[in-house]
Amino acid sequence: WMLGDSFSTVGWPHCGEIDIMEQTGWDKETTLGTLHWWNTAGSNNASYGTTTTVANSTSEFHIYSLEWTPSFIKIYVDDQLYHTVANSPAIPFNQDFYIILNVAMGGTFGGPVDPAFNNSTMEIDLVKRVL
Repeated sequence: WMLGDSFSTVGWPHCGEIDIMEQTGWDKETTLGTLHWWNTAGSNNASYGTTTTVANSTSEFHIYSLEWTPSFIKIYVDDQLYHTVANSPAIPFNQDFYIILNVAMGGTFGGPVDPAFNNSTMEIDLVKRVL
């Protein structure tokens, strides 16, 4: 996932967040692509996203990608587009972002962690930026 560079000065969700690939602990076949930001018109957290099914996400490598321009943000898995958001100067997606690779567990989104749990693995073959 990606977090806006301005996080330390404006906080979340004002800095913006792009979830290129996200899963919950209880459903590894569903991949989420979501953008979060502060909706100044509604004074609320704007979260726009969708899901796609990746049946073998835990046993095969897949290509999760993001096409990001001043006009749009598109999220793909294995070259299949599954989410698009119109980009504009009114939302925080025209600044620098950090990429964060992590296995997040527990909480309201991840759900309870099995008490018998003792390890997890995240395998990444390649991360690259193409201009």
